[in-house]
Amino acid sequence: MAWRDLANPNAGGSEVVVDHLARGLLDRGHRCTLLAGGPVGARPYPVLDLGGTYDQYLRAPVVARRVADADVVVDVANGMTFASPLWWRGPRVLLVHHLQLEQWHEYYFPTPVAAAGEAFERRVLARLYRSSDVVAVSESTRDELVAVGVPAERITVVHSGVGDELFGVEAAESATPQFLALGRMAPNKNLDRLLDVWARVRPVTGGRLVIAGDGPERARLADRDDPGVDLVGHVDEATKRRLLGESWLLVHTANREGWGLVVMEAAAAGTPSLAIDTTGLRDAIVHGCTGELVADDDAMVAAWTALAADPARRRQLGEQARARAATFTWDGAVDRFEAVLEAAVDRQGGRRRRRSARRAMPTGVRRSAQLLARFRQEQTDPEGFYTFLADDTVAQLQAWTRLEGAHVLDVGGGAGFVADALRARGASCTTVEYDHAEMHLHGRTPVVAIRGDAQRLPVATGAVDVVHSSNVLEHVPDPEAMLAELVRVVAPGSGIGYVSFPNWLSPWGGHETSPWHYLGGRRAVDRYVAAHGHRPKNEIDVSLFAVSIARVLRWFGARPDVEVLFAGPRYLPRWTRPVVEVPGARELVTWNLLVVFRRRGGDPDAAGAPRPGPARPPR
Repeated sequence: MAWRDLANPNAGGSEVVVDHLARGLLDRGHRCTLLAGGPVGARPYPVLDLGGTYDQYLRAPVVARRVADADVVVDVANGMTFASPLWWRGPRVLLVHHLQLEQWHEYYFPTPVAAAGEAFERRVLARLYRSSDVVAVSESTRDELVAVGVPAERITVVHSGVGDELFGVEAAESATPQFLALGRMAPNKNLDRLLDVWARVRPVTGGRLVIAGDGPERARLADRDDPGVDLVGHVDEATKRRLLGESWLLVHTANREGWGLVVMEAAAAGTPSLAIDTTGLRDAIVHGCTGELVADDDAMVAAWTALAADPARRRQLGEQARARAATFTWDGAVDRFEAVLEAAVDRQGGRRRRRSARRAMPTGVRRSAQLLARFRQEQTDPEGFYTFLADDTVAQLQAWTRLEGAHVLDVGGGAGFVADALRARGASCTTVEYDHAEMHLHGRTPVVAIRGDAQRLPVATGAVDVVHSSNVLEHVPDPEAMLAELVRVVAPGSGIGYVSFPNWLSPWGGHETSPWHYLGGRRAVDRYVAAHGHRPKNEIDVSLFAVSIARVLRWFGARPDVEVLFAGPRYLPRWTRPVVEVPGARELVTWNLLVVFRRRGGDPDAAGAPRPGPARPPR
């Protein structure tokens, strides 16, 4: 929940950060919805309009009911918070860019609002969010929060990232002096101070000061009509990159910042910064290494003129700034933010699960225990067992993608239990089944079904939004061919694949011949025949094949067109996921491997270098 969306004409760095985090979470397979004050625009994630500048804080509890099944709420503080602990009983994370404190009185808020805002930050915020996890965008913000009573151990610093495209900017300075101020034209940016300093600098350096950005102060600043100043207004990304590359310095006179996102963007372009030594900016700029920090106007005039006259010094600072900026990536920021969210769910989530009846499916150890109990009922209550298993499967799928309106292909779906559960969530589903008899087990028949081979699916390339297959991979003689088909049929870019199977060395690897398969597949079959008087349905090298976890992960690792979103035990709690990274042990402990993947696009038959390991699982 944030007070502005990027579509707002007054959007600034806070909105950029929120958008990057939301997109990053989306890329990792999470579902993310933004609630923001209007106006709002179209994003890759849903955006719900909370209303105007002030009434959005009153409307937030009502609008939030539309996402009542959310696992965690991120309450973005922009001076005022949404007071989510008063009305949201689930896990919460407070995201703070910086506190306003005395700035409430310095700018455009009426006196009663300013007084209430400062009192809230100094006296109420720490108490209200005492059970919430807190994210600060810089060490300065962390220190501000500690000063108003937030325990330091509850705060995690998550620095913002820098866009990769900015590192491609050629740092070719303009032939004549050009200096850049970039950001919102708002009172807290203190642009009057910048123009006053420029009036003292320009007679020495010459050139021009470009101020890029928009906001409530633009018209008033234009009326000043300062010599050598170009107010260019809002600029697109290409123009911003050009200005960053051409400018000799980025100059910044804000009284208070959370981090200084534009400073890091300038650094990525190889442009050093000159700024007032204040919160946030002193975290983004390493004084004397990536730029200069000054205490007052006189010091700023001296540093500005000195740097303008020393191109070698600017070049050195710019190179060091670019090297440091390269350590701040959005992937890294999202990784740290995601870890905070997961910790918040783990730490705060138990209370919500006890109080809320909204979740039909159990989670964690309770879920694993119920699945084990259900497995024992497979023969006596197949309808109940397969229905429960199908609902569990769909609950997992919903953690990765929106099912409403999706077209799902269920490979090896048998009598259609999973297909029915998917349709109940608003998806359309086609079942592909090799064995005609399997389609009619338990007196059922799938609504829409195709008889086909999982190794040669009778489905067009990229035709489905989701492809699902449970406990089929171990029944085909060429599992790599089946995996390639699952990748082929899913839509590139947006489609999701879900495949699970019991690996051969798991306790159930031999199916009904288990656990004697540990002595060898043929020996297990012979023992089964001796004990039951007939051959097993799942016979090694006939209808059952020894597939290992290592083999499957190796296949996915060699596919550059596939992104693995999750690889871990299908039935065990999520905290057991790291076991799949331990060779040997994973084959014995995992029991049933689940791989969730996304097809990146391109040639589904291409192979390449192994990719990094699997991503973190959803809750």
